[in-house]
Formats: sequence, C-alpha cells, structure tokens
Amino acid sequence: MISRKFMSLLALPVLVGAVALSASPAAATTDATQDQVDAVIAEFGGTQTAANEVSWDDGAVVLTIAAQTTSRGITAFAVGGCPSGTFCAYSGTSYTGSRLTFTACTTGNSVAALGTVRSLANARGTGTVRAYDGWATVATLGPNTGTASVAAGTDKINCS
Repeated sequence: MISRKFMSLLALPVLVGAVALSASPAAATTDATQDQVDAVIAEFGGTQTAANEVSWDDGAVVLTIAAQTTSRGITAFAVGGCPSGTFCAYSGTSYTGSRLTFTACTTGNSVAALGTVRSLANARGTGTVRAYDGWATVATLGPNTGTASVAAGTDKINCS
C-alpha cells in the first residue's frame, strides 16, 4: 500500500506544473489584449463582443485588436481578413495590426479608436471608400481593392 505522504509528494510536481502553466506567455498576451480592450472602452465607449473585439452602433463598427507581440512576432490579418460587404482600416501597413471594420456608409466614420491608420481595404462589391486627414482626401478605393500603405494622419473614412 502506498502511503499518503508519498502520494502527496507525487502530486506536488503536478500542482507546481499547473501553476507554472497558468503563468505562461499566452496568459500574459490575453491580459495585455484585455488591457487594450479596457483602455479603448474607457476612452471611446463601446461594448466588448469578443476577447479581442469592441463594437459600436449594434455591431456596425467593430475594432479587432491584433494579438500582442510574441516570440514569433505579431499575428497579421490579410486583406482577405476584411469581411465581404465591409470596409476596414488597419493599424499596420500591408493590412496588419489591429483592424477597425465598418458596415455603414455614414459621413466621417472616425478611426480614433484604432489610433494610427496605415492601410485600408474596401471589401464591398460596389461603391467607393475615401480616407481623410481633416478635409483632405488621402486615399480613394474602388470596390474590392485596398491600399497597403497610407500616410499617417488619416482620421476618418467613409463610403458612397
């Protein structure tokens, strides 16, 4: 028969291993993403709709926060990551980083919640998307097109 003391000693490495796993880099990434979600909501309002998403206007505008830096770099979204029928602004060039997705063609959709806009995609089958720095047009996108790099300073986008 195995003694209780021996069984307790066998269980200790399992317990220590479980505690070590809970403090893994993945947990740190989740916490960093949640911190960013909390900061966006505190500054701009909105509703958290997923672990890395904040939405406004009943889902008409959605911010998808990119995964934080890991030992393998940042997880990127491709231009195909902009859902069909929407238009998107990305915080990184070449459609990388966090993504702000719009479904409604309202005048002057603010991109302030995203921070800096560095690339844009128009995944709609018809219509034009325009990006602005103040009142100056900095990019014009036809249907199903994008631009992998826009000048910093874009503060709103709209479509027609």
